Amino acid sequence: MYKEYWLKTFDYKGISKVSELLTCVFINFIILALITLVGLFVPVSMENGVVNLYYIVLFIMILPTIAMIARVLNGKKR
Repeated sequence: MYKEYWLKTFDYKGISKVSELLTCVFINFIILALITLVGLFVPVSMENGVVNLYYIVLFIMILPTIAMIARVLNGKKR
């Protein structure tokens, strides 16, 4: 399911379930939490790199999340 989340990044016309959306958002939260935990254990000189990685991953995760929200709303219309 999470692989489909990424593969359907630009699919705004399909249909998805709310449970799929919540599962993917939860997995994204876990990934971001792990990046944050890594930031606690890296040397201070590397903290900026971890923060930059966090923001890049967060930005990349926004695109498929918006597409999945659109697919969930499409499913509610039908």
